[in-house]
Amino acid sequence: MFQFLTLKFWFNMRAGTLYPLVQKGLLVFLVMLFLLIFVSLFLKKRKSSYRRIWSKMQSFSTSNLIIGFILLFFTYEGLPFLSMRFWFLLWFLGMLVWLYFIYKETKKIPEIREKRKQEEEFKKYIP
Repeated sequence: MFQFLTLKFWFNMRAGTLYPLVQKGLLVFLVMLFLLIFVSLFLKKRKSSYRRIWSKMQSFSTSNLIIGFILLFFTYEGLPFLSMRFWFLLWFLGMLVWLYFIYKETKKIPEIREKRKQEEEFKKYIP
């Protein structure tokens, strides 16, 4: 556990292979991202206020699925610089930032619905 908090753990040029449990967990996470791509494709086609959110979730899952497979390949092959565990940390932080912006977009949905409702009410009286 204490090894997890050292700089040598994160910036080791020859980090070695991932623990089997971590590798399986990463594969499960990548499969979940793959399923999210299809769910977001299906839900994006529906007419709703969440269409834009599902579009962003699809791009999020597609990009992170590709990045995850690339990182998994690099650690499997043991490439010196590209298999550093630091890249996984950077990938995780990037996902958190991306999800934060998607969350901010979902907070705007009630305002968009209210504006759309007012426009429909206004258009009702225009010939």
